[in-house]
Amino acid sequence: MNTMKYSLIAATCFAFPTLANAVPVDLSGWTAQGGSSSWNVQPGNDTVLQTVNGAPTIFFDPTVTSTQGTALSGRISVQESGDDDFIGFVLGYDSGEVFSNSANFFLIDWKQGDQAGWTQGLAISHVTNGSNGNTSGTSGSYWQHTPGQVNLITRATGGLGNTGWVDFTEYAFNILFTSSQITVSVNNVEQINITPSDVPGLTSFSDGSFGFYNYSQPRVLYAGITQVDCSVTPDAPECQSGSVPAPATLVLFGLGLAGLGWSRRKA
Repeated sequence: MNTMKYSLIAATCFAFPTLANAVPVDLSGWTAQGGSSSWNVQPGNDTVLQTVNGAPTIFFDPTVTSTQGTALSGRISVQESGDDDFIGFVLGYDSGEVFSNSANFFLIDWKQGDQAGWTQGLAISHVTNGSNGNTSGTSGSYWQHTPGQVNLITRATGGLGNTGWVDFTEYAFNILFTSSQITVSVNNVEQINITPSDVPGLTSFSDGSFGFYNYSQPRVLYAGITQVDCSVTPDAPECQSGSVPAPATLVLFGLGLAGLGWSRRKA
């Protein structure tokens, strides 16, 4: 079975290993969908900065329709202190789904502060109807996680379920995504681990693109994105659920979020 992993690790200046199996992800061909946004790919093409405070927006590779079986690693940080809203990722995303009434993808979102009916912390939801999401206010389905539209599956259980992200702090991530499992770890602590049985009506998770997600939060940096094909190297440390490889060659992080990438298509 193909596996794919992500994990998030927090630190302001954090030593992270150079991974032998990891390949940098080229974000230069990725595109934005959703609300107003400005996704600016940085030199090197493995880092992107989103600068606009607006409605939900997703940045993804429209040429990729399958990401199950790929381990993705990277870093994320918010480079300002004037807001406290949503940052995160999407899994199994198909082009046009963000505001579609027939959406079918998974949203990992992390809010910094309590506001307007939604509390701080990291969570995962199943998006089945995004048509009420095109708003930069607090009444849309993405903000309220409205049942029947953006359906909350679970909050993180490893300490971040009600803990917001911190300004100017870098988090490294790893995520595992297969047809039968989604695992999210932060700081090498497993935060989310779900199977299709945790989602009403599902027997398997649908495939699709991986992407970055912002809602009402400017100055979000996703940096140093790498990927590993776990079908080729299933024993690679990056491909193990809930783990981050022990440092070998250390690289000092400055700031940012780890990007993600994919290269395999849906059959």
